[in-house]
Amino acid sequence: MATSISDRIKKFRRNLNLTRTIKLIWSIAPGRTVWAVLFIVIESVLWFGTLYTLKLLIDSVALKGTQGDDFLSNTLKLIFLAGIVSALYNCVKSYSTYLSEYLGAKISQAVDDRIHSHTIKLDLSYYESPEYLDILKRAREAGNIHPFAVVVSLFDLIRNLLMMLAVGSVLITIDWMLMPLLAVFVLPILLVRIKFSDRLYEWQRRQTPLERKSSYLSNLLTGDSSAKEIRAFSLGKYLLDQYTRIRQTLIKDQMKLNKRRTFIEMATMVMVTSAFYAITAYIIFGAMKGSTSVGDIAVFLVIFPQTFTIMQALASAISKLYQGNIYVANIFELFDLQPKLFTPKSTDPIPAEKNLDVEIRNIHFKYPHADAPALSDVSIRLPAGKIVALVGLNGAGKSTFIKLLCRLYDPVQGSITLGGTDIRKFNIDEYRRQISTVFQDFVRYNVTARDCIKYGDIENPLREDEMREAAINSGANEFIERFPNGYDTMMGRVFDEGHEVSIGQWQKLAIARSFYSPSRLIIFDEATSALDAKSESELFQSFRKRIGSRSALVISHRLSTVKHADYIYVMGDKTVVESGTHEELVSIENGVYARLFQTHLEKQIAVESD
Repeated sequence: MATSISDRIKKFRRNLNLTRTIKLIWSIAPGRTVWAVLFIVIESVLWFGTLYTLKLLIDSVALKGTQGDDFLSNTLKLIFLAGIVSALYNCVKSYSTYLSEYLGAKISQAVDDRIHSHTIKLDLSYYESPEYLDILKRAREAGNIHPFAVVVSLFDLIRNLLMMLAVGSVLITIDWMLMPLLAVFVLPILLVRIKFSDRLYEWQRRQTPLERKSSYLSNLLTGDSSAKEIRAFSLGKYLLDQYTRIRQTLIKDQMKLNKRRTFIEMATMVMVTSAFYAITAYIIFGAMKGSTSVGDIAVFLVIFPQTFTIMQALASAISKLYQGNIYVANIFELFDLQPKLFTPKSTDPIPAEKNLDVEIRNIHFKYPHADAPALSDVSIRLPAGKIVALVGLNGAGKSTFIKLLCRLYDPVQGSITLGGTDIRKFNIDEYRRQISTVFQDFVRYNVTARDCIKYGDIENPLREDEMREAAINSGANEFIERFPNGYDTMMGRVFDEGHEVSIGQWQKLAIARSFYSPSRLIIFDEATSALDAKSESELFQSFRKRIGSRSALVISHRLSTVKHADYIYVMGDKTVVESGTHEELVSIENGVYARLFQTHLEKQIAVESD
């Protein structure tokens, strides 16, 4: 029993560890915090002043016969004083509430900004971990509500503590037993609320994966990107049934927990209310014996119900503060995660020369939560100013190779060098600006066409001529000029005045973004998969001219594109199995590339014969 109580106390202290939360609040708005606390103190002093002036007024009335002609004058003065103090109290209380709400909103906004700021610093590997996605979901949900709740609860706690000290000093003069008795009877309410705060928090942590699945299904049902396919395959009812079952399970479990808490709170409140009236009877019987004055009895009858309310509010503030703080711990859990890829304290500058080779030497790589390697002993050279192609079947490791090249991951073994220097010696952001990638799953930014392209070099002011040149080289300028507002037209139908854009047009915008980038190396990861044959042919016929002095790495299943590369690497079974020019590779008997090229020709002939 003693161990159980000790464990609960330790758990309570751990979950109510306010030090980090207070430091967070102070770091965001120190001045506003001081003002908010100051006004709470003034509010509490004025509230005590209203009680004290009321007591003086009642005593004055009770002693009417001893004051003679001064009674009316003294009474009017006390009424005037009580009115002034009461008016000041109500004004300060209103402004104090506003300050608390303002500070809470400011802190919630700042925490939300910090959550977003922190997440963009984390590595891609986190986003491929379900555990991290659970942490992120809990932190984002906590960031929307609980920092504000903690601030409001903390100030409510301070306010009620000060009020409790004020009324306590009065009640002690009436009977010293009143405060201890109240504390003993209100304590069960606090314990019940804390207990069920713990249970609700633990339940929500367990249910996070199910909540994420529910959110995923909701996004599928309501999202624009999935709308066509869900209707084409009549998936709506099936997905809705899954979503409904999950929501019903979550609600049923929560209501079960809430029901139990409600019945226990009801029983506790009956006990506490009975105690309240028992104490009231005790004081009244004391008054009948003449042990208390008329003023004391009047003050008791006025402030004792308020004291009871204050103690309940105090218990509520502590439980809300406790509950809010254990949810804010979810935010700190996210903040405690740190990038695994790092920039060394002393970095090498990116070489100024334009012609820099990229070399990949004997790299091995395995994803953090995988058993089998994703790449094994891969060596590839990307000479400056050359076009290199990478081909291979699905699952050969091509996309993983790109992630390493962009330093979204670091290899387990081996090295990647730029101009002879290991890329891990460079500032990570400066290195990434040397590479522009059109990913297979590129992002469709619902912004203006100008912004879509400008995102390729967001660090520098817009260069209008270069932006338009990039659009021309990608083929995007042709359809952008047909839009009513040209480059100021909103892409996509997500927002007002947005314009419908085909998947091929989106891909041209992504290509334009890479062309606009001042990078040394351009990577195309199936970057023309959505283009029609004519557009793709036009792009690659003059590809070398379009990319300027930069080098390029092209990944494509279309060998009509690949064959124009200066050098080709063929991947299979997580490593490079062949390399050479197109002519060299097709001449290898039973070679992987030769078989792929032959299959491609047969398909092309079949299409042309149709």
